[in-house]
Formats: sequence, structure tokens, C-alpha cells
Amino acid sequence: MDNQVAALVRTLNDKVNALGAQHKQVMQRYAALEQEFRTQPRSIVQEIDAIPGRRMFYTLNGRQTFTAANAGRRNDPVTYLVSQDGPFIMTHYPMASWRPNAPATATNFGAWRPVSTWPLPDQVLDGDLIDLSWDFQDSGSQRNFQNERTGPLWSRPDNMIPLPVPTLFAPNTVISIAPTYERVLFDAAAAIPTTSGELVIGLPGYRIVNL
Repeated sequence: MDNQVAALVRTLNDKVNALGAQHKQVMQRYAALEQEFRTQPRSIVQEIDAIPGRRMFYTLNGRQTFTAANAGRRNDPVTYLVSQDGPFIMTHYPMASWRPNAPATATNFGAWRPVSTWPLPDQVLDGDLIDLSWDFQDSGSQRNFQNERTGPLWSRPDNMIPLPVPTLFAPNTVISIAPTYERVLFDAAAAIPTTSGELVIGLPGYRIVNL
């Protein structure tokens, strides 16, 4: 009887020792994985998420006036000053629209219009039309983000286009977008034709504010 008890105790001890060895292996593996995660570089999104502060949705807006004389010209940049309260995170491609702003009695006065005749199927050649391309610069880094004019790659209220990666702009930096007016066509057949327009370009994203 005593031999049976002793054999049972030895068996139980062997099982406990085996479980202890397995547990030790698992813990060593967890420690190795934790060390691996700690040494891996963080992604762009993780870097941005690690910045302390309150997130507030925000659109940086800029505007400029143009006339038919701007057709075929790269105009002065539209500029945006990032607040000193914290960085601005741009999440989507710029969203642009325009509206006739002169004369005050113009037939289409104040009516919001897109900045490209493509790919909107309702764009016809019998109204006030413009076609824009653009380039993009962050003066804080003294670097052109988009140093070659790009075509009608614009977000629209009905089609917000996400950036490939969220882009951080530091506090107090000045962002600039230079539009090129590939075409400006004001409807000469309107009862009172447009003579001037106001272009509005918004940079969708959010601010990080330390409160």
C-alpha cells in the first residue's frame, strides 16, 4: 500500500514539474514577444495616436478671388497657419469649391460650384466652369509635398478621399496650396454674367490641443 502511495506521489510530482517547465517556456516566449514589440518602430498612426492632447475635428480653410484673366495661370498660393495650440492632422485630400461673387446681381451669384468638369456627369459647357490643378507645400519643413501639379484629385462633399497616410503639420507652420486655373469659363449667355469668383479650399482633419 505504501509503495502505491509513493508511486502516486512521484507521478503527481512529475506532472507538476512538467507543467512548471511548460509554464516557464510560455513565460519566456511572452517575454521575447514583449521585447520584440518594444523594439519594433511604431507606425505613423501609432506615432500620431501617442501625442497627448484632446482631438477636435477641424477643417483648415483658405480662399482667394479670381477672374477670367487667371485662366492658364498658376495663381498665388492659398495659405493656412496651423495653430500654436497643437499640431494639425490632415486626413483627406483637399476639398475645393467656388462660387461667383461679382457682380452682386449675377445670375449665379453665390451658387457653390465644383472645381473640375471631371468626373461629375452633370457638368455641361453652358454654365460657369473652372478646372483646377494644384501643388502643395509645407513651409515649416521647407519641402514641397506635391511639387508637380496634380490634376483634379480633390475631395468633394459627396466623395471625401482619404490620404494614403494621415499627415501631421507642426504648430505654427504655414501650409500653402497653389492652384493653377487650367480653364475659367464664365457663362456669357447668363442674364447677368459672372465676372469674378471666390475659390475656397479646405484641408479636412483634426487638431490636437493640450488643455
